[in-house]
Amino acid sequence: MYLLEYRDRHIPLAGSGELFGIPENALILATMNTADRSIALVDNALRRRFAFISLYPNYQLLRRYRSKENELPVEGLIEVLEEINREIGDRNYHLGASFFLVPDLEVQIEDIWQMEIEPYLEEYFCDRPYKVEEFRWREVSDRFFIDF
Repeated sequence: MYLLEYRDRHIPLAGSGELFGIPENALILATMNTADRSIALVDNALRRRFAFISLYPNYQLLRRYRSKENELPVEGLIEVLEEINREIGDRNYHLGASFFLVPDLEVQIEDIWQMEIEPYLEEYFCDRPYKVEEFRWREVSDRFFIDF
């Protein structure tokens, strides 16, 4: 962290004692999940040193990906995801499209939903278990793909 802020300085490496520094012209790009509460202190330290670009769910990406794959329509799935996100409220915790950007979604979707989406909802809605039940696979899967 020190060298990120003070690029004109060098520090000795622990093993060799050799001096190390980050060049002024080095561009550092990183991703960060702000929903992970365990990194709150690191988050604040990083925010002071970096510019941030927030990226939120973009379901148009899912539509485009699926149309390129010439596969099943995803409007029903997107409607369910948007409904879940309305219940979640805080957009830092919204479900995005990345879970569903797989080439064989029609084969994998049940596993994705039950092993990735449902555990996330169980954690997020731990104080409202009835919400989890509303979005279980057995409750929502028939809304995903019309005529599939």
